[in-house]
Amino acid sequence: MTDKKRKLIRKCCITLIIILLILIAIPWYALSLFLNQRYEQPQFDSVDFGIDSEQIMLRTQDDLNLVAWRTFAADEAHGTVVIVSGIQYPSVTAFFGYAQMLAQQGWDSLLVEKRARSLSEGESIGLAMTEWMDVEAGVNFLDGDDRAGDLPIITLGTSAGGSAVIVAGSEVPRIDGTIAISAYTTFTDVYVDNIPMVGLPRFIGHLTRPFMWLQLGFRFGFDDINRTPINALEQLDQPLLLMHSTNDWQVPFSHFENLYERAREVDVDVYTFTRTGNWHFVVYDRYIQTPHRDEEFSAAILEFLAIFE
Repeated sequence: MTDKKRKLIRKCCITLIIILLILIAIPWYALSLFLNQRYEQPQFDSVDFGIDSEQIMLRTQDDLNLVAWRTFAADEAHGTVVIVSGIQYPSVTAFFGYAQMLAQQGWDSLLVEKRARSLSEGESIGLAMTEWMDVEAGVNFLDGDDRAGDLPIITLGTSAGGSAVIVAGSEVPRIDGTIAISAYTTFTDVYVDNIPMVGLPRFIGHLTRPFMWLQLGFRFGFDDINRTPINALEQLDQPLLLMHSTNDWQVPFSHFENLYERAREVDVDVYTFTRTGNWHFVVYDRYIQTPHRDEEFSAAILEFLAIFE
């Protein structure tokens, strides 16, 4: 072999190594934006939403203490709705308006602050791959509570919280119904969809997908990363309400479409509510703290809950 050929091979090898390192670095950087950090979120007082609350402590199966708040219907309750928030913001206390709306319709609520957020323990969020255990902790508390008794337990979550409640629904038999708002199919899918937001072409997301999967596997375990919402639907045996907006730029509408189609394929009793526009919380922004004022949005939730009354 001539020196010229050796140099060419060496250059090709170096180029391939550099490309490989870049493909590994992109998902590593994306994960560094979320993992190994806590989110200290502004806290809200239930009284400002017109409802009293009781602060309690929950314990997860992986030994984290989580803070939660109970609110109560004025009279005998139909059941309890467990509420969780999204991937970073806001605090679940921003959902006291939902609790107030539910209380008016005869439902207790349990608002769970997920791991690594505000008053709850934990040093890293789990991208819905661990937060299903936070939902489980709330359900387990209610399952042993005299007031909750044998009444229905419904879960409600937004974004990553919506993804977490779908997974929890497949893992926790005591859950009777699930409301998932702007849920994603898998974190890897939403990572690919959001690559253009950082100025990279979408094909880079597809090229780096295997490296994202590997890094998630090494971080959370290759069994646990298969606990995705799209896979969880196969084990979901309770009614499911999927809610999404058509132009959501954080979790594209294709996630809703894929979850819905998969739910129908595996015979999940699935209900839907969609809204035109970019409304990540689906409720109109001006009604985030007063969801009862958004008549279409609140009616979809309350009609779903009426199944269990």
